[in-house]
Amino acid sequence: MNLTLIGSTGKVGRELMNQALYAGQAVTVLVLNPDKLDTLRSRVTVVQGDVTDVSAVDRAVTSAEAVLSTLGHTRGSASDLLTVASSNVVKVMRQRDVRRLVVLTNTAISDPGDQPTSGQNIMGTVMGLAIGRVNRDHIAQAQVIAESELDWTIVRAVMLSNGPHSGKYKVGKLDSSAGSHIARADVADFMLATLTTTTYLRSMVVISQ
Repeated sequence: MNLTLIGSTGKVGRELMNQALYAGQAVTVLVLNPDKLDTLRSRVTVVQGDVTDVSAVDRAVTSAEAVLSTLGHTRGSASDLLTVASSNVVKVMRQRDVRRLVVLTNTAISDPGDQPTSGQNIMGTVMGLAIGRVNRDHIAQAQVIAESELDWTIVRAVMLSNGPHSGKYKVGKLDSSAGSHIARADVADFMLATLTTTTYLRSMVVISQ
């Protein structure tokens, strides 16, 4: 499968890129600085550009069968980075008739099926106070995606860790069954796994250990 990855130089993005290559997928990455790909640069198709530039997104998505995004905020990034990037991705995917979109976000996004515990509510409040600007962008991004009519999956990760790739994780809603953390490698594993099933189409799921 031809995959386009956005956010591939981040920690989850690098895991996703490694696992996709190991699985034999053809990978195109959209990056501002290709040097950050290190030794992986020669193993992927590189499109240098900014995800907020719709023409750069178009070049990256041209041959894609699916788009996966682990894009996140970094120091100095615009407050609406994710919303603008998602809008560009959705626009290009529609034009190119690419249907499958998988996007990583956090548990600031709520779903009607959630039944958060008091502890999860407290954690959400703390996150809102600490990174309210970022969370608002995640929420706006989710709305853009949910309204896109693409075959999307929004992966809501709990606290990320650098634990080993186990291939064992819980997928569901934000409720008492959800754990408090998840290894980045397992998030990448699940994002790739969604490409071979229709179970998670047009749904927002929480992933945890």
